[in-house]
Amino acid sequence: MRMIQPVKMCLLCLLMILTWSWAQAQEKAASGAEELSSKPAQEARIFDIKVPEGFQSEAVDEAGILKWKKDSGEIYLVVGDLYAESGEALVKALLSAAEKNKQVAEVKSLKLKGGKGLLYKEKPPEDSNRLYSWRLIATIRNKVISVDFTAPSKDFKSFTPGFEEAINSFKLKPSS
Repeated sequence: MRMIQPVKMCLLCLLMILTWSWAQAQEKAASGAEELSSKPAQEARIFDIKVPEGFQSEAVDEAGILKWKKDSGEIYLVVGDLYAESGEALVKALLSAAEKNKQVAEVKSLKLKGGKGLLYKEKPPEDSNRLYSWRLIATIRNKVISVDFTAPSKDFKSFTPGFEEAINSFKLKPSS
């Protein structure tokens, strides 16, 4: 049996956390609880992000998920409940695993007021038609936010300025 690499294990854990939170949100919606729309009210958001010019919001039927698209580029944002010891522990584990992964070109901690975060950039794929991604992960209180910036490798450079602008604009909102 092959051992799973640490980054794959951490990403699997993150996926499980997000899947669990999605299931919880669906359960609440089914029981008549207040539903989170695909565009949460500004005052209910726990983050702010400036969407790059030209990206248009796309409808998503699932609570806690936002999506923007421009040509072949996409920004996909998921907000879920954090079912981990702490946001700091999750970010530390992901950062450590990403630093060891040969598929990651760059990984760095982000200084975010009120929470923890990291940004990692994959190495560009050899096939220029394959998707290339940057991922921002942040935790605040009992929430985890994952923002994927993707485009085919051949088109990614044209989206880089907008993606960098969005990453630099990302802010966690203090609790009210």
